[in-house]
Amino acid sequence: MILSRSSVYAIRLIFSLLEKQPLSRFLRIKDAALELDVPYFQLAKVANVMISEKILTSSTGPNGGIDLGPNVNDLTLQDIITTFGDGDVFDSCILGLKECSDESPCPIHSAWSSVKGEIIDIFSNRTLGELKKDEVLPIIIKSK
Repeated sequence: MILSRSSVYAIRLIFSLLEKQPLSRFLRIKDAALELDVPYFQLAKVANVMISEKILTSSTGPNGGIDLGPNVNDLTLQDIITTFGDGDVFDSCILGLKECSDESPCPIHSAWSSVKGEIIDIFSNRTLGELKKDEVLPIIIKSK
């Protein structure tokens, strides 16, 4: 199971914005890219997708930038990764093998199966509002 770079950047950007709430002014995407140490153009593309999906709001002009959408606290990580085409990531082999099942398992199939349910629960059943209170998640923002 590997998330796309877009999903990872989206999650990191959202948690960075959650950590800064309430914003006194919109966050410039260039500033966010520098803070997260990610390529500006890719983060801008990710932000544009999230703006069109109403996950983020935006403003143009000299004081423009991005902020969280009004209902972001009610979304899940599954909602975010689905936006970027990773919604089925938990249905595939964690090693990326095409032939992996209970009948024909990969080398870590049983170990992955035992923890996959917990990860799915975090991604699908806990809202971003709940997760922002988790002390471990700010590490996501700073990891490369």
